[in-house]
Amino acid sequence: MAGVIARYVDVLKRELDFDPMLAQRMADEVEAHLREAAEADPAWPSPEAEQRAVERFGLARELAAQFAADAVSRQARRSWIALAATVAVTFIAMRLRVLWLGDTGDSFSMLAPLIDRYAFVVATAVAGIGWFAFRLSVLPLAVCLLALAASIAAGIVRAGLFVEGAPLPVLLAAAAEVALIGLLLFHVVDLGRRLRRTALLRRPG
Repeated sequence: MAGVIARYVDVLKRELDFDPMLAQRMADEVEAHLREAAEADPAWPSPEAEQRAVERFGLARELAAQFAADAVSRQARRSWIALAATVAVTFIAMRLRVLWLGDTGDSFSMLAPLIDRYAFVVATAVAGIGWFAFRLSVLPLAVCLLALAASIAAGIVRAGLFVEGAPLPVLLAAAAEVALIGLLLFHVVDLGRRLRRTALLRRPG
């Protein structure tokens, strides 16, 4: 039969199962602290000593909420770094396409250049506001993701990369854009999942 500390650690791991690495690391640290506290109790070894150690530590759900909030902050930083990288590479790719199109001319669509340019402007504006005012929110990141995806898609259509025989630097920049959009999508989805779980942990009961 599992002891009091083992049951407490199991609950903590279950509450943090959205991040298995975090759950295991926190469970190991908490278990070590609890066992040290229980062994310092005069009644050790006994379930009562373990129970008193657990009671002093607090509810597993509340502890998990604190750890989850820290995990959200770390994931938000990773998401913003991915966004910054995507914006930078997209800007470089846009400049390369403009230089190349200066010789070949636009193709496919009159609307694509407008989407390419103004979707990028929207993404950078929302990123600036979101960084200063809504850093832990998934909304500005999601808006930036959609705007950048629209800009990249429009840029690829505008340049006709698969028709006009674009030079290697232009193709590599476009590939980097697409790869970074995928990475940004992964981080934004993960941040949203962590935010939802943290909100659930903070609910009473």
